Amino acid sequence: MKVRSYIALGIISFVVFVVALFPANIVWKSIESSVSAAIPGKVQVVGGTLWNGFVVLDLRAGPVTGLHVAQWDLHPLNFLLGEVAVDLMAESESLIVSGGAYIGLFGKGVDDLNGNVSATMIEPLLKEFGASAEGALHVENLSVKVSGDSVSDASGVIRWDGGKVQYRSGRSSQSIDFPGVQGTLTENEGALTLAVIETKGNQSLGEAMLRADGIGGVKVLQRVMSLAGLSSAPGDDDKVLVNLQRPLF
Repeated sequence: MKVRSYIALGIISFVVFVVALFPANIVWKSIESSVSAAIPGKVQVVGGTLWNGFVVLDLRAGPVTGLHVAQWDLHPLNFLLGEVAVDLMAESESLIVSGGAYIGLFGKGVDDLNGNVSATMIEPLLKEFGASAEGALHVENLSVKVSGDSVSDASGVIRWDGGKVQYRSGRSSQSIDFPGVQGTLTENEGALTLAVIETKGNQSLGEAMLRADGIGGVKVLQRVMSLAGLSSAPGDDDKVLVNLQRPLF
């Protein structure tokens, strides 16, 4: 091998070494002023490298508040396919989830998302019905792909094992034991749809949906009230009790 070949190999190795170990906090400092306004909270710490690092965030995004730690691991070979792909893990007092995310020439999305999310994270939705719940939501193999301005594919399960549910009745608060529920995620006409059933009898309880333009909706059947022992019209469980839509973002 000629001397210039050794020199070229040395330069390439040096560049790869520098890029692979480039500190993530230096990258953050160079872009902080231009992107910090778009982050719903404050970045406390950035560490690790550009390819494998972590960030500590103090978030203030609706029900998602407090300190969160997120770790990432980039896949450089995906750049050859015109795609940025990364393995992610996020953890806080109210959640721990892990999975993959990607964005490229053929779309963007999340893949194989798994973890647990405290029921307190959906408090704003439950308050619409004057209720609150305990326990955690279990996210299993959740994947969503977005092509253009709409969802092109979605799958996965969100499950709650059941437990105490608090609800308002007049001026007082009541408590009931509610059975476990399971939601199956699918794509429907470019929107995310979560069909919810109660796991004991495999009966429909309703569904939730989210469109790419930020419009969310929820439909609740009379069966929810029957299971809670609050229905005054037994036998009419498939009647739509609540059907509403509103902008979420």
